[in-house]
Amino acid sequence: MPIRWRLTFWYTGILLLILLILGSSVYLLLEYSLTAEIDRNLDQKANEVLRSTRVVGELPFFLRQVVLPDVEVFAGPDIYLQIVATNGEIAAKSNNLGEYNLPVLEEAVKNVIAEGSSFSSFNVENEKLRMLIKPLLLDEEVVGILQVARPLQTVNLALVRLKSILFLGGLASLFVSLLLGWIMSGKALQPIRDLAGEAKTIGEDRDFQRRVSYHGPIDEIGGLAITFNNMLGRLDEAYQRLADALKAQQRFVADASHELRTPLTSIQGNVDFLLKKHGEEKSSALDKEVLSDISSETRRISRLVKDLLTLARADAGFSLDIAPLEFLPVLEDTVRYAQYLSRGHIFEIDIQDVAGLEIKADADYFKQMLLIFFDNAFKYTTTGKKVKFQAKRTTTEILLIFQDEGIGIPEKDLPYLFDRFYRVQDSRTGEGTGLGLGIAKWIIDQHNGRITVESELDQGTIFTICLPILSLF
Repeated sequence: MPIRWRLTFWYTGILLLILLILGSSVYLLLEYSLTAEIDRNLDQKANEVLRSTRVVGELPFFLRQVVLPDVEVFAGPDIYLQIVATNGEIAAKSNNLGEYNLPVLEEAVKNVIAEGSSFSSFNVENEKLRMLIKPLLLDEEVVGILQVARPLQTVNLALVRLKSILFLGGLASLFVSLLLGWIMSGKALQPIRDLAGEAKTIGEDRDFQRRVSYHGPIDEIGGLAITFNNMLGRLDEAYQRLADALKAQQRFVADASHELRTPLTSIQGNVDFLLKKHGEEKSSALDKEVLSDISSETRRISRLVKDLLTLARADAGFSLDIAPLEFLPVLEDTVRYAQYLSRGHIFEIDIQDVAGLEIKADADYFKQMLLIFFDNAFKYTTTGKKVKFQAKRTTTEILLIFQDEGIGIPEKDLPYLFDRFYRVQDSRTGEGTGLGLGIAKWIIDQHNGRITVESELDQGTIFTICLPILSLF
């Protein structure tokens, strides 16, 4: 998840937690405050009733000893009064109770007698009421209890409204928090995005002399910009040293390869002359064998020097002279020359499918690439087995397929097959320099092509080269 979203969710989550704590506190505080206000009102009303109670004589019965006040005087639309004797009989109640009676629980009466008064809440016909119970005393003796009740409808209504306000306000706050968090985190991260964009451009262009620009305060982001510019400075110095060393190496390889070609050509010519002379004259078999070895090794060194020169040009940024050309004649010329590389192999050719196609290519280097694959196929395929070359066409590409029945390539070697000087197992070593496939890969890349390899030990290898078609004619 992007940092911007994570910061936004963190802002919103913290705000949500604060809103939950604050909302719960406000809700509970208001509930407590409203309930306490009702309890004070009930206690005040109960005290008024108790002050109006009078004793008229010493008669044996409760209702004759105590003159009860007129409860209707103290009752109201939302005040319910009820007086109950100690035996549980209702002595008086307000008319607004109608046929209903306030509940008289034995446990509540015992608590009133023991503690003096008690508050409780209960439901009557789906209406919640708050009730205060106080004792009626005569000479410090409980002769009855007074019940004063009041509906909690106003409290519940206020709490329900508060819930709605908190809920809707919370949703609005969360939406605003998400919006503001997104905007604020975007602004906070914008300098980092700018740094990342400039760093990406510098990396893609390899312009290590360029520096990232930052115009803000020297905070964490400013420190990051300074650190990055310092790193770019050190990287530029290292890159320049590496580039200079690479240019010197490329120049050395190219110069050395070029300078070696002349003496090697001279040596090769002299050796060939001596071989010819020894063929005409009588000479020992050892002399001929030595001269043959010298000739063979000289040819091998010449090939190595030629390959090194090609790779040195590639490293130096040398581009091929690519131009449109008819494809089939190039293949026919190369195949004709490849037949001389065969050493008794079954050589199958199928290239007519590409007749009439045109590609962009450097004819000389393209032929060199094809001959590298032909040479490998004949070199690592036993005499008498098949080497097949096919050229196929698709809608947009030409497929060149080199298939042999040779010794194959181990799977572990396939990823490194086109690395320079990489040699596969001992059974594939010989006169090769380890540069041929690397050169072939460079030529394929220069032609905007791609190559795949399939191989199985002792079964053979298939190289498939895909090249874009330029046009039909």
